[in-house]
Amino acid sequence: MRSESLRNIWMLSKKNMTLYVKRGPVLIFGLMFPFFLVISWILGRTITIHQIFIGIVAMTSFFTSTAISPVILPIETREKSLERLLSAPVSFNEILLGIIIASTLYSIIITSIISIIFILPFPTLIASPFSYIIIFIGISLMGVLGSLLGLLVSSKPTDMTSDIMVLMNLIKFPLLFIGGVFIPLSSLPSSIAILYFFSPLTFVTEMLRSSVDQTNLLSNEVSILFLIGWIALFLTLNYVLHRKTMPKRFSEAASGPKMKKMRKK
Repeated sequence: MRSESLRNIWMLSKKNMTLYVKRGPVLIFGLMFPFFLVISWILGRTITIHQIFIGIVAMTSFFTSTAISPVILPIETREKSLERLLSAPVSFNEILLGIIIASTLYSIIITSIISIIFILPFPTLIASPFSYIIIFIGISLMGVLGSLLGLLVSSKPTDMTSDIMVLMNLIKFPLLFIGGVFIPLSSLPSSIAILYFFSPLTFVTEMLRSSVDQTNLLSNEVSILFLIGWIALFLTLNYVLHRKTMPKRFSEAASGPKMKKMRKK
């Protein structure tokens, strides 16, 4: 990859981080949702500190990584900035990578801060020094994977962020509940446990369990391989679908909200 292309990707990533990190959907679905979900899960239940740590880190990583990437293309379609980007010396691949990197960095930074804040009062929580590396690898892979999932959902050529976020939540919550956060994979019968393999979050929680209380069923190597496989699949789907739907965004942007109202009349 040329240095000019790398510079374009980094500039797009910085732009996306600066412009979209304070947007309503990002704050609500990226920070407030996991916070209140964790609170409602903990209150009134007898849960160990290990389970709380695994739940907080897994949910924070999952929700923050799927917060920015779904909203960027709909907003830029509505504001017609996408057309300006593509007419500038910026390629289609650079635009997608700029979104993925911004969303991934946002997830890694927020989740790392939450993890450090949680670990400081409980220094014996982590099983070994090597576990810190495993946790960071898990957070990083989940950041990339969640960003790709959010970008994949935003392949629908619409300029309405509400449409995308509703669809995103319809996908996120089933993946969360079969992701090993609330019920460990090792506690399930084999007939049900196989469903957990359809959620990428399962492999992150397994890596976290191996780093904390070592109740994981899958080894770290297996979990990492599965996560890389999911990333490769989502990367391919994103490239194919966005290539197909990107031209439709220009007609969506060209019509605009006013034109849509006129057509309805």
